[in-house]
Formats: sequence, structure tokens, C-alpha cells
Amino acid sequence: MKKIYQMILITRPWGFILPIVCTSFSFSLAYYIYRIFNIQFFILTILGTVLFNASVDVLNDYFDYKKGLDSENSGTVKYRLHPIVHGVLTPTNTLLYGLILGMIGMAIAIYLTLFRFYAIIFALIGFLMVYAYNGPPFSLKYRALGEIEVFITYSFIVVASYYIATGNISIISFLDSLPIASIITAILVANNMRDANIDKLNKTETLATIFPDKIKKIYLFLLIILPYSLIPLLILFGYLPYLDILVLLTLPLSIKIGKYVYTNLPADSDPQTAKVLMIFGLTYVFLTLLSSF
Repeated sequence: MKKIYQMILITRPWGFILPIVCTSFSFSLAYYIYRIFNIQFFILTILGTVLFNASVDVLNDYFDYKKGLDSENSGTVKYRLHPIVHGVLTPTNTLLYGLILGMIGMAIAIYLTLFRFYAIIFALIGFLMVYAYNGPPFSLKYRALGEIEVFITYSFIVVASYYIATGNISIISFLDSLPIASIITAILVANNMRDANIDKLNKTETLATIFPDKIKKIYLFLLIILPYSLIPLLILFGYLPYLDILVLLTLPLSIKIGKYVYTNLPADSDPQTAKVLMIFGLTYVFLTLLSSF
């Protein structure tokens, strides 16, 4: 039983909020626009995207360990269970576990292809994005491209989930995904800011190792603030319901969390920043859905 619990913990369950918000928003937007909702598609899409998210986190631990970034002295192992450093799995089994999680997510996509023809295409692209984050030969994380890749990936999840919900590929779903993708990118930036010194020692480039400290903090803060600037514009151009303007009420709390993270850079910088996504994202989903009634 303890082993099962550990196997769940190493997938970083706190991070499941990322794909859950993306998928839930897509289905809320679909219901707002078309008044359609398929509970089976919703559950399977959430399960599939959560598995992909778990896959990339486990693979990230494997590749970071092999590169020398994750060790007993790393900030990341001080607040969470690491599959290799804490002896839960061997390096080979960690790699295998990450790939299996991704393949189960792929199996769900194959089933959804029976109803949504392009589901498998979206899943294949998604799996490639998962692997390319730090898997060779791409290794985007180590080439200061991880933040850009994450922004694109989570926008893609919203677009793909919207397709599963509606059967349509829409520019509206992409534009409405930008606020969510911005905050998710901020989570990665906070993580990289905490790990900047270790990354430099291991010759790994992220935006946090390239930018001066002051610029990094401004960059993090802008990623948190940007969604609150985008919402009024998306409403103005008719891409969101008017009720979504109330998401601006969460701005003070998001600013408070952002200031705490970039001032203190705690060991759990990424889950701390993820609180912004939980506050903003769940409000965004709820207001969009409420606008349907």
C-alpha cells in the first residue's frame, strides 16, 4: 500500500490542477457556445491529460537526475518525493513508468478517435510535446526553450479538449487559452528561478539562468498579471461572456501569492505559484459555465 501511495506521489498530484483547469475550461466554453456536454468525453479527456501531465513530470525527474540537476542537495527534493533520489524507483524503472503513463493516455485518445477523428493526432502531438520538454534530442528545457514549450503545450491542451467537446477546432479556444497558459508558464518560471544556481552549475540554460535577478522577477510578475489584462480584451472582442470580467476580483490574491514567491523563492515555489492557477483558473471555468444559464 505504501508503494502505491509513493507511486502516486512521484507523479506530483498537486500539478494535476494544470490539465484539469485546461480541460474543464474547454468543456465550459463548449457548453457556453453550443450548449453541449458529454460526461464520458469530459471524464476521459481529463483522465488522458492528467496522465500526460504525470508522464512529463516523471520523465522530467528521470532526465534531470541523469543530467545531475536532481540530487540530495536540490531544492526540489526538499519538499516532495523524488522517484530516484528517495529510492522509490531505479532510473530505468522511472523512465519506464513515465512512458507507461503517457501510453495509457494515448490509449484513451485512441478510444476517443472512434468519436472524434482527429483525437489521435492531437494525442500524438501532445505526447511529442511531453517528451520533447527534456527528452533527447530535443531537450528543450535545457536550451532555454522550456518556458515557451510549456506555454504552447497548455494552450494546445485547451484547443484539443475543446475539439473533443465540440468536434470543432476553433481560434476562439486558442485565444481564450492564453490567460491559463500564461499562469502555467509562471509556475515553471518560479520553479526555474528556485533552481537557477544548480542549473548554472550543470550548464543548463533556462530563462532564469539567462536573465538578471530583477528581470526574472519582473518576468514572473508579468506572467501572473497578463491574464488579468487579457480577460477584458477577450470580452470586448466577443470571445468570452461578460460575466468573466468578475475573474478580476481574484487579482489581489494572485498578486499577493506572486510577491511572496518572487521575494522568498521557497523550496516549493512551483506549487505555491500553482495556487494562482487554482484561484484564477477555477473562477474562470465557473464564470464561463455560469454564463450559459
